[in-house]
Amino acid sequence: MGRLGILFFNGPYQAESAETVCKLASTALDKGHEVRIFCYMDAVNAALENQKDIEGIYNIEKAFKEILEKGATVRLCNLCLLVRGTMKNCLKRECGDVKRAGTPDLAKIIDETDKLIVIC
Repeated sequence: MGRLGILFFNGPYQAESAETVCKLASTALDKGHEVRIFCYMDAVNAALENQKDIEGIYNIEKAFKEILEKGATVRLCNLCLLVRGTMKNCLKRECGDVKRAGTPDLAKIIDETDKLIVIC
């Protein structure tokens, strides 16, 4: 199957971008595709722990954990986490293949995927 890269910019709960990333990744994984996501700028906040579960609101933390369980690779911009003060609150490796990363990791994702989608 193919390899899908997603470069994601928007923070959670601002619009439906995070929900779109999670649903797109989940569908691609269900169809046997490999998925690699790079969270950049405010998108790093989509992978924070302890997000509140509110009825009627799509929970981004749970959705990220689900796609990680399905085998997605998620990279979180290290500098973006650092300047936002959220580095200690990001999802841990126990959740799946999620790591802090830098722009060389983004370049690797771009190079190694068949298609790259940018969601702003």
